Amino acid sequence: MPETNVDVVRAAMQLERDGRMFYLDVAARTRNSLVRQMFESLADDELDHMAWLKDLLPGVDTAATANRRLYGRLRHIFADVPETRIRELAESEDDRKALDAGISIETASADAYERWARDSEDSALRDLCTTIAGVERFHRQVLVNTLEYLDHTPDWFMQEELWNFEGA
Repeated sequence: MPETNVDVVRAAMQLERDGRMFYLDVAARTRNSLVRQMFESLADDELDHMAWLKDLLPGVDTAATANRRLYGRLRHIFADVPETRIRELAESEDDRKALDAGISIETASADAYERWARDSEDSALRDLCTTIAGVERFHRQVLVNTLEYLDHTPDWFMQEELWNFEGA
């Protein structure tokens, strides 16, 4: 485990570079443009994290602010997908594996940031690690939601759009 603030920042920068490379790699290999857009958005977020780490200031007030920005970029990706594209998405095993790997990466990243925040005596570093941990948890949820979309599209729309059914 890193011992100094410099060690933490270096380890975190490497974590973000690795995450960005992973997302760009899977985005380049996916056959699905919708999944590609999601992976590219996540890769862009990793650049933001590197900039925050470089300056040791998050550049956003909270993880929620960063998450709203990402959600704004992603929320309409699956909204107008034709049924044939939905079937094509659901049949792509490689995309599922990439999504599963991304979920594992985001979980491990969030855990690392939470540990660094807990162990840090520097308030700026602690706050930054807490912010990025929240963003990484949101990234994980985006990936989980994408898998749910692929596996259960009608249910996904009911949940995301908060459909309400009334009995007669």
